[in-house]
Amino acid sequence: MITPLQIRAKIIDFLQAQHLKKSENDYKKLEKTTEPEEIAKIKAEISKSEEKYRLDTWLHIAATEMARQLKFGTHIAKGIHPDAKGNNINFRANLNLPSTLVGSQLIDKLVLDANGNAAALPLAAFFDIMIDEVNKRTLKDLLLTDEPCLDGCFSDDLSLSAQYKIAFQMALKGNLNSPETHERNKQVLWVNSSSAIEDNHYTCLIPLYPSSFTHAIYNKLNQARFSEENKQARENRYKNKAQNPYISIPHLAVTKLGGTKPQNVSLLTSKQGGRNYLLPSLPPIFSKGELRLTSTQDTIFNDRLAYVCRAGLYQLYQAVADSRKNYIVRVPRAEAVNLIVQMVLQQAYKLQKRTAGWSRDYQLAWCEKYWLDPQRAKLNGEEQFHSALTQQDWISEVEQRFAAWLNALLKKRFPKHQDDFTATEYNEWRKYFRKKLHRQLRRLYKEVL
Repeated sequence: MITPLQIRAKIIDFLQAQHLKKSENDYKKLEKTTEPEEIAKIKAEISKSEEKYRLDTWLHIAATEMARQLKFGTHIAKGIHPDAKGNNINFRANLNLPSTLVGSQLIDKLVLDANGNAAALPLAAFFDIMIDEVNKRTLKDLLLTDEPCLDGCFSDDLSLSAQYKIAFQMALKGNLNSPETHERNKQVLWVNSSSAIEDNHYTCLIPLYPSSFTHAIYNKLNQARFSEENKQARENRYKNKAQNPYISIPHLAVTKLGGTKPQNVSLLTSKQGGRNYLLPSLPPIFSKGELRLTSTQDTIFNDRLAYVCRAGLYQLYQAVADSRKNYIVRVPRAEAVNLIVQMVLQQAYKLQKRTAGWSRDYQLAWCEKYWLDPQRAKLNGEEQFHSALTQQDWISEVEQRFAAWLNALLKKRFPKHQDDFTATEYNEWRKYFRKKLHRQLRRLYKEVL
C-alpha cells in the first residue's frame, strides 16, 4: 500500500535530481576554481537553486503558477494550428469502435500531452514521477483517480496539500464545464435537420488533434521498423543465417507539426521532433478479371502482360538497378522474378478456366493455345490438339517465350546496359518459369487427360 510519506519521498528525489541537473555546471566550476570571490558567487547560485527546488517552494509555484500555464490533454488545439489558443481536452470515449476503425479507445493507457509556457514544462515531468514501480502507476495516475494516499503528501498542512492536489487535478483534467475555442481552431457546422439552412439549425464542432493517439502510433511504428529484432531479420536476408519474417511499411509519409519549433505545439510533438506518420490511404488498384486479349495477337507476352505484372517488374527493376551499386542482389532479384512468374501463371489460370475451345477464334501461337486452352483437347474433332498437348513438346517453347519477353523488358528499361542481359540471364529466367509452370501443368493434366 502506498503512503503519503512514500509519495513525498519520490517528489523530493525528483526535485533533488532537477536541482543537480540545473546546477551541474556550477558544481564543476566549483571544483576547478580557487578564487574566493568566484567560489562565493558560485555557492550563491547553488544556494539559489537549492531554495528553488525545496519541496514547499517548488510545489507552491507548481500549483499556483505552472498549473495555470500548462494545458494538458489527450486531444490538443495546437495540433490543428500552432497558434490556436483553445482548450485541450482530456477525453476517452466509452463507445466501442467497429472492427474496421482504430482510435484512442484501443489504447489501454493514453499518455497526456501538454503545451503552454515552456518554463512550466517541468510540471509535466513532475506528473510523470513513477510512484508505484510494481503496477507502473505515476503521480498523474494517482491524481486522476484521486487516490486517498495523496492526502497530506504535498504539505504537512493538510488544507494546503488538498489545495495543491485540486490545482494539479484541474490542470490534468482540463475545464470541461466552460471550454474555450479560438479563431485559429477549425470549425465544422454539422447539419441537424433537412431544413438546417432555413432554420439555422447546426451543431458547431471543433476538431482537436488526437495527440496521445498519434504519439502511440508513432512509437508503435518506430518499434516495428527499428527494433533490434527487425533490424537483425533484415540483415539475415543477405547472410547464411536463419531467415525470420521482418516488418516493412512502404509508402509511409511524414508530416511535421510546428516547423522548426515543434515544442511550440506540444510536449509529445517535441519528443517526436514534430514528425507524425501518415499511413498510405491510396485508392485501391483494381485489376481486371483476366488479361485482355485481341483476336489478332499471336502471344500473351506483350506490354499488356507487363502492365498486369508491374508490381513484380518494379521490384526486379529496383534489384537490377541496385546491382550496379551493390553485389548483394541475388535474393531480391530471385524474389522479384518469382513474383512475376506467379502473376503470369495467375493470368494463365484465368484463361484456362474459359469455355473450352475459346482459342479457336484467336491467332495465338500453338504452344500458347495448348497452354492456355487445355480443355479444348476434350472436344470432338480436336484429336490432333489432344495429341500435341499430351506430347508436351510445346512446353519448352512457352518457357523460351517467357524468358525472351522478360529479357526484352529489361533491355528496354536499361538501354545503356543491354549487353548485360545475355544468355545467362535468359536461362535463369527460363529456369524460374519452368519450375512453377510444370507444377501448374501437373494439376492441369489431372483435370484434362
